[in-house]
Amino acid sequence: MTFKETLLATIEDNRLEMLIPSREYSEEERVYMRGYNDALEDMLDDYNDELHTINHDKYTYSLN
Repeated sequence: MTFKETLLATIEDNRLEMLIPSREYSEEERVYMRGYNDALEDMLDDYNDELHTINHDKYTYSLN
C-alpha cells in the first residue's frame, strides 16, 4: 500500500468513526478527531501539490 493510499484509507476510517462512532466520545475527543482529520487532509493536499510539482518539473523540457 502506498503512502497516499494509506493516507486516504485513514481519512476515510476517521470520517466513518465520526459519523458512526464505535463508542461514546467526550467533546474533547471529538474536537481532537476533527483536528486530526483536518491535519491528515492538509497532508494529502500538500502531498498532491508536491507530486504535481515533481511530475511537472520532471516532464517539462527546457531549451536552456
